[in-house]
Amino acid sequence: MHLRLETKRRFLHSALSLVLFLTGALCTYAQIDRGAIVGRVVDASGAVVPRATVTVTNKATGVVANTTTNDTGEYQVLALIPGTYSVRVSSQGFDTIIRDNLELHVQDRLSIEVALRVGSVNQEVVVTGSEPLLQTESADIGNVVDSRQINDLPLNGRRYADLALLEPGVQKFYGAANPAPDRFSVNGNLELQNNFRLNGIDNNSWSENLQEFSVQVVQPPPDAVQEFRVQTRTYSSEFGNSAGAVINTAIKSGTNGYHGNLFEYVRNSIFDANSWVNKHATPDKIKPKGRFSQNQFGGTFGGPIIKDKTFFFFDMQRFTSRRATTVQSTVPTPLMKQGNFTELKNTLTNSPVAGQSGCVVGNIIQSGCIDPVGAKIAALFPNPNSGPAFGTPGSWTGLPNYLFSTVVPNDTWSLDGRVDHTLNQKDHITGSYSYYHVSRQDPPWTSDPVPGNGNFATQYRTHTQLVSLGWTHNLSNNFLSDARFGFNRDYAHSDPVGLTLGKSLAPDFGLNGIPNTPNTAGLPPIEINGLTRLGTSPWRPQYQISQAWNLIENLSWLKGSHSFKFGYEYVKRGDNFLDIRAPQGEPMITGIYTAASSFGLPDFLLGDVDATHFTTPLVVHYFQPGHSFYAMDTWRATSKLNLTYGVRYELFAPIMSRDNLVSNFTSANGGGIVSAPGNASGWANRALIQPDKNDFAPRVGVAYQFTKKMVVRGGYGVFYQHYNRIGSESLLELNPPFLQDIQLNQGTGSSTPIFQLKNGFPLSSITGTALDLTKLQLRAQDPNQRSGYVEQASFGPEYELFQDTVLAATYVGNWGRKMNRLRNGNQGLISGTDNGCPIVQFPFANLNTISTVDTRAAGPNCGLTGQHGFLELATNDGNTDYNGLDLSLRKRMSKGFGYAVNYTYSHGLANFQDNLTGGSTPANAYNYGAEMSNSPFDVRHRFVSNFTWDLPVGRGKRFVSGDNLASNLLGGWQFN
Repeated sequence: MHLRLETKRRFLHSALSLVLFLTGALCTYAQIDRGAIVGRVVDASGAVVPRATVTVTNKATGVVANTTTNDTGEYQVLALIPGTYSVRVSSQGFDTIIRDNLELHVQDRLSIEVALRVGSVNQEVVVTGSEPLLQTESADIGNVVDSRQINDLPLNGRRYADLALLEPGVQKFYGAANPAPDRFSVNGNLELQNNFRLNGIDNNSWSENLQEFSVQVVQPPPDAVQEFRVQTRTYSSEFGNSAGAVINTAIKSGTNGYHGNLFEYVRNSIFDANSWVNKHATPDKIKPKGRFSQNQFGGTFGGPIIKDKTFFFFDMQRFTSRRATTVQSTVPTPLMKQGNFTELKNTLTNSPVAGQSGCVVGNIIQSGCIDPVGAKIAALFPNPNSGPAFGTPGSWTGLPNYLFSTVVPNDTWSLDGRVDHTLNQKDHITGSYSYYHVSRQDPPWTSDPVPGNGNFATQYRTHTQLVSLGWTHNLSNNFLSDARFGFNRDYAHSDPVGLTLGKSLAPDFGLNGIPNTPNTAGLPPIEINGLTRLGTSPWRPQYQISQAWNLIENLSWLKGSHSFKFGYEYVKRGDNFLDIRAPQGEPMITGIYTAASSFGLPDFLLGDVDATHFTTPLVVHYFQPGHSFYAMDTWRATSKLNLTYGVRYELFAPIMSRDNLVSNFTSANGGGIVSAPGNASGWANRALIQPDKNDFAPRVGVAYQFTKKMVVRGGYGVFYQHYNRIGSESLLELNPPFLQDIQLNQGTGSSTPIFQLKNGFPLSSITGTALDLTKLQLRAQDPNQRSGYVEQASFGPEYELFQDTVLAATYVGNWGRKMNRLRNGNQGLISGTDNGCPIVQFPFANLNTISTVDTRAAGPNCGLTGQHGFLELATNDGNTDYNGLDLSLRKRMSKGFGYAVNYTYSHGLANFQDNLTGGSTPANAYNYGAEMSNSPFDVRHRFVSNFTWDLPVGRGKRFVSGDNLASNLLGGWQFN
């Protein structure tokens, strides 16, 4: 009966594994949040001991895993939750050996070699000591940050991922767009190429512009994190889909004892100095300190549901912040709002616009010439309340002259739950759920100037969640199956504060022609050069709903001295988003008609608009599926040499539109737009891009132990980057006819405005059948674009200086090729002779804009295509080079003291940077070689260190060790 049940169980699991293998919906990486204990059993002479019994016990949960050694004396126990373990080895005719108090970390492959002595199996010899310090099983480079470091080391904001910056080769990212606390570069890779995993599940945010300001979907508090590993180099073929570092994080699991904690962290204005702005607000008065209060509180609780079998863990955290801030803005004076510009230092000229001759006399606009719409909108500006006194001729400085103090709210709360259950010694299941919510607000720059228009502030909200399920099954002592399922979802949206969506206030001010759509709200953004913007943000409202499904089946097989691993992954990422500029128009007034020296208010009061932006509202729905296969072997070639080698194959689709609403640019026949048919099928037909079917990624790693205290490790691998979170740039879903991104500009010398305020926004003349392609921004991709990849290599020794202390020196190299980048595909030709075309000398500060306009005016022979405007072309010719030396000195925590000292000497080169920084477009699209220079992450010297020292004072310590009041008061303190 038992055999029949076991056979049925094996059949059911194998059938499920096959189903997952063939029909899975997206993957994770096997055992990425677990560890393994491996080794070999020999006798006193060094001969292998086959069929010895090995029992591995988790000391916190009591969960036991049994196996036996094979014919070569090898054993392995996989998929173990990080924690403290004992290993018991017994064989007939030998004493039983117990290795106790072994710490197993995330992604560890802990090698425990056991030498049996002749004796009785009933005689137990307990060996208590630390696990091996040198990594002899793998060439991977990375370090574990355990729960003690996470909780003891100072963390501003209590973001556990910040501790990754203490690792060698890790550099903080200081980009211009959406700087997130968990964005960092590792060994010269782009900061968005890192791979965050939580409990083995994809924890990367796949929203197209990181609106939620984090590259992670959920961010558990430090009290909930068991540990995490920063793998700056990994040569295992099971890792893929990204080219940067892998950050593996494990949520704590319950144990056989009930444990929990409560915490509260408080910061407030009592401890803060006054700001510089408040101290210098006015010459004779200092503004008092503003309000600041911050509370971060929560708790954790975990324990057994069924002792030795089922365990739970739960945590919750709340963060609230109220920070007073003073916003500086530039507003016109009362005289200026009336058309009197005598406070300017320069002299205005009469506008060349028809009907406006003689409107400017002595820097004063005659009342009969003032546009009624412009006057009504200009009256919304508050009067200056700081800076020099106004009213004096020539007193205008253009500097901020209006201060507004407000309190900015920021609220976050999160929760995590995890359950682990042991069905039997062969089957273990685990599940977790995490939720993360953020609500914050950008400060407004003034109080409510327009009823119903709010205060020009933006409210940001995010709701993210992650679900994971896992099932491991030992098919035999040497054969293990690991199946995982996961799903993450990220809903982030930002809206103007206090507005009613679907109601434009433009008609209330006489500004007609603005479309009233579900995405319009309040007063349109009005950009007047030299002054703070009026109206809503041009990018609001905005939302993202990104998600990713994960499924994996991995098989591990121990055969002799070979540990084989095979796996298949299916991945599906998607995003639904609204992320367009100016869905209700964006008038821009630069001041070209009255020569106001970059001051646009005179032109605005005359009603003259010389530039505008408008984008037809469009919600994009796209997705990207992908398949991956891998096979690898970890081979103990000799007692000193370990080899890891394998290959990974990845086949990813180009980004596809759910509804086939996609267009691409073609240069054929002078240039045009090609759209996918509504009934298109197949990756290439739906995306208009051919998938790259050549993404083979070989990996090899070597670890050779010269002596008991020295190991040399090295490796090489290829890693592909299939997805770039680069904002809406290059997305073919944002092309006409589905979306019209229209930019109108009049250059210096023009006498015809784009439109005049009193006549309304000329929407009907620039959309529909009257559309002029020269006014459009187009997005294009090479239809045969290849996948970007990074070649990684490392080599170096590790040496155990003395007990618990290791010194490592590692050369690290990165070479990124065919990386995604953007350029102006319609840039004017750059040459020394004109050939009838405008000459653009390099360098030129505004090369892209000027050359595009001039090329279009000169004709189709002076660029790629003369009848189109700016052509945003995505290509795969970005290159990066990185060479570095990492030096590391680490002392494992022992005797109350531990530290890590890391130094990196490196040089990084690149001919582009991440597109979210806005700096990817080359100045000269025809000479990429001139772009190759120090990368944004090039930091030649970087030194970081950390330490923890338990003071030797208190009960059981060297000083004041008695059981008394002094011991209780003075004990338990530490420096870190």
